[in-house]
Amino acid sequence: MNYIITGKIYPSPLIKSFEKKDNIVVMSDTDLKNSDIVFSDDDKIYCPDETSVPFLKEKVSKNRWNDLETIKNKNQCRILLKDLYPDFFFTSVKLDDLPHIHLPEGKSFIIKPQKGFFGVGVRKIDKKTDLKEISNDIKQEIINNLGHFSDDIFTQNDFIIEEFIEGEEYSFDLFYNEESKPVFTSMCRHPESKHPEYFHLLYYTSKEIYDKYYDQAVQIFTEFNKTLNLKNIPIHAEFRSKNGRLMPIEFNVPRFGGFGLGDLPFYAFGENPYEHFFNGTNPDWKNIFEKNKDKYFGWVLCYNGKNADLNKQVPDYKKLKADLGKVLFLNEMDYKNNPVFAVAYIEMNSKKEIDRILSIDFDDYFRYV
Repeated sequence: MNYIITGKIYPSPLIKSFEKKDNIVVMSDTDLKNSDIVFSDDDKIYCPDETSVPFLKEKVSKNRWNDLETIKNKNQCRILLKDLYPDFFFTSVKLDDLPHIHLPEGKSFIIKPQKGFFGVGVRKIDKKTDLKEISNDIKQEIINNLGHFSDDIFTQNDFIIEEFIEGEEYSFDLFYNEESKPVFTSMCRHPESKHPEYFHLLYYTSKEIYDKYYDQAVQIFTEFNKTLNLKNIPIHAEFRSKNGRLMPIEFNVPRFGGFGLGDLPFYAFGENPYEHFFNGTNPDWKNIFEKNKDKYFGWVLCYNGKNADLNKQVPDYKKLKADLGKVLFLNEMDYKNNPVFAVAYIEMNSKKEIDRILSIDFDDYFRYV
């Protein structure tokens, strides 16, 4: 059977449409918790966001949960990738022991929880960093934000330090099929916003990305799965490109890109990623991008303006649509209960046009009433 276990972060209209299909059960994490469902290893499960994943622990086999944990745990995942990246430095560390660790000379590093989300507890460090100060700072951030979460979601003392990777950021959505082969449902570049407050502003896909990285990504995930032999599991993977080589940042399961990023191929090409996952089918990317070789398709996360007064101002959706250009779909959000007021899917005719989005200041899209 096929299952979608909805969480609490993003209500995707595309996922919601599966409620009308006979072969897919869409249920909330609370309904799952209160049910007597026990998943078999043949059941296909998709969780749109992190909040629903812990509810699987008592509902799946021990082996299946261990597979999920292995990928979600950044240190264990790095160990599995070590043969592919033998020169990449990483080490596990207890947050309490951070002030006493000795780091190699001449490099910058990232410290982050072995399991985490929303960037909580993530810091860039180097040999000159006051590690005791960083340790205390992270502990306070955890208390302020995540003190009530279990280690199934966030490891509050188990961290990983890994070398900082320079380069452009890319993301790939994929699943392993019945034959344990990787099937890709999306590939995107994530350029840097001009305003750091809008970190996840834009992801876009194009033939250029496919031509440059698709074969390399297939090779990476084929090698990665030789030990685990995973089947029927979705993954959202983030990389940086260093001299044309994809270097992994982190893998997330069992889902594609969050906040509707996984929906981009549907609005761009009519390719439903969730149907591909549940049916085990493979998009014909060579043909898709040949037909759209001069197009750029983007996902835009429309943040609440950093200076907007949400008690006195409202989103100006008409202005937003006009400025974004060709909008394929716009999902208006409850901006008073979310950090964003919309998710937009757009089509552009050049890289210059799509890069223009990076200068957006969302303060300009809130008006007084």
